[in-house]
Amino acid sequence: MILADRLTVPDGTAALLFDMDGVLLDTLAMDEELVNRLVSGLGHADVRIPRSVIRAHFPHHLPEFWRRVLSDVGLVLPDADVATLVAEHERERRDTSARVHDGVVEILHAARGAGLGVAVVSNNPVADVKGMLSGAGLRAQIDVVVGNDLPGVAPKPAPDVYLRAAQELAASPGACVAVEDSLLGAESASRAGCYTVGVATGASDFDELAASEHVSRAYGGFGPTRVALGAGPITDKSLVTPNDFVSHMIEHIAWRLGRSVDVLWTSDDWQTLGEAIGGQVAALPRRRDTATALGMIDDGSAEVTVRAADAGRLTMTATDEVDLDWFLNLRCEQLSNGAPLVQMLSGLCSGGGFDLDITVASLEDPHHTWEGVYRAVGIALFRMCFDAAEVEEREVVATVDATPTSRGVERGWVVAKLSTTGARVARRTAESHVEVDVVMGAPVAKCRFDVAETIFVNGMADLLTEFAEGANLTLDVSFLATRLSSSHVVAEDIGLAIGRALRGVAVERMEHLGINGAGSNVATVADLAVPVRAGISMEGRKFWKYVPFAESYADFRRSFLVGHTLPNGLFTEDLDDFVDGLAGGMHASVMVHFAEPVDPVRGWPMLFRALGESVAELLAPNPSRRGLIAGVKATLA
Repeated sequence: MILADRLTVPDGTAALLFDMDGVLLDTLAMDEELVNRLVSGLGHADVRIPRSVIRAHFPHHLPEFWRRVLSDVGLVLPDADVATLVAEHERERRDTSARVHDGVVEILHAARGAGLGVAVVSNNPVADVKGMLSGAGLRAQIDVVVGNDLPGVAPKPAPDVYLRAAQELAASPGACVAVEDSLLGAESASRAGCYTVGVATGASDFDELAASEHVSRAYGGFGPTRVALGAGPITDKSLVTPNDFVSHMIEHIAWRLGRSVDVLWTSDDWQTLGEAIGGQVAALPRRRDTATALGMIDDGSAEVTVRAADAGRLTMTATDEVDLDWFLNLRCEQLSNGAPLVQMLSGLCSGGGFDLDITVASLEDPHHTWEGVYRAVGIALFRMCFDAAEVEEREVVATVDATPTSRGVERGWVVAKLSTTGARVARRTAESHVEVDVVMGAPVAKCRFDVAETIFVNGMADLLTEFAEGANLTLDVSFLATRLSSSHVVAEDIGLAIGRALRGVAVERMEHLGINGAGSNVATVADLAVPVRAGISMEGRKFWKYVPFAESYADFRRSFLVGHTLPNGLFTEDLDDFVDGLAGGMHASVMVHFAEPVDPVRGWPMLFRALGESVAELLAPNPSRRGLIAGVKATLA
């Protein structure tokens, strides 16, 4: 049950039991000013009580509060002065109307409408509590008040006050929801057997409450919540949740769906948040019942399949190289483990009406892997909901002048042509001179190599043809070894130049058309039958990685990556240098998944084809991203 669209309570709840200070009323803000004024009034104007000290002892009844506060600041006062502080504090509280916290009135009205009993359970005397509730205009909404001066009732953290409140409301403690702002109060309610909600509007902050064994659910406050995926620009986004990394994962989904996003979420009820996002996805048009995606950022990657389903379920598996349980329990930035991210995915399934099958493929830094997971989810949902954008492509020629800084061109590079459909670049070093002309459409590769007779690289034309056909590009490549002859230099420099040309085209297309900025050769369930699967994402930095699913990386290096010669004379370790160069030239992350062991003769052409198909999707029009950068770090150009 959700009260006033902001407080979720278990089904079967019979009563709400509220602490007063810091929960219903903002007496903490009042005390911050009052405490220092009272101390100054006793002649100690030179003593300043920090907010942190006041907040730390805020949950205690006033005599104990003052004993602890004075001890913390090293101020020794006569008993009579301490008694004066307590009495004046009590009088000020009685005579001053504290501000009611946001959302409290709405929750109290909703509780009354739902037929729930309502009690206030406080570490203050009953008369004082009733007076403050009356001053705030809340007394009529409260059925029972339990204070610390009732005979035989021990103060918090003993469970007595909550047991007494449940008894007076004729409710089982297990059917009561207690709302507390402090760890002290949460312990009292939990020991009584209540479902305990912590709200970070008083003594304890959100992280402290969320981490407490006595807190069932934590809230940052009871203000209104909202979750919306809109049709506005994707730069129109507002994401406020109790955890920044959770917000970032939502951003990945919205970004890949091409939607604006507005999320204001106050609790750690990640399942319900996921359901709300899923509901927004369910409202989008559904063009197909299944879709698949490869998501990756730097060293983290995952493959995701989404299928329409009524109930919606989440299934997570991993490759042989990833210990799934270990991954899910790893710290991830501000999260102590991955449970909130799993809960949000589970909610996304049930709220959206689809099944998610996730294979965690690569793990080095857990936050990169989680980003790969959520990016893949966003891409798969986009493919399920939308057809490929149809955009009129017009060549926008932008010839670069001789000043290297005019378009961020590095020293040594010459850009002779640059447009939304092609680029011609050249690079001269002490070892070589390489020129590459890239034109979209009419897939073919033309290659010329001027190297020593002992260097066998003509076979590069075969693999570049695979790349060109996959990317739907015309490639015209020329390589001249000016001094040193080395096959790995040929492969790396060609990869670097092709990457640099593609980066230029990507920048122009993003500016004038909008593009995906990331791509893979995984789009349908049938694509999962291809043993070599690749993804490329232009993040503004270089990274590349191979991920074998069914063998160790050491075995993969021996069987595929190093020490083999293809029938066309190419060395496999040189081809690795091509991938290195391509990633460097594009300023991109490249991830290659090997679902099964593959013979190098068969596998390398498949890898080049997969890279080309990834480039094709990366460059494909996406109007929602027009004028932006491709990568998450805003450094593509």
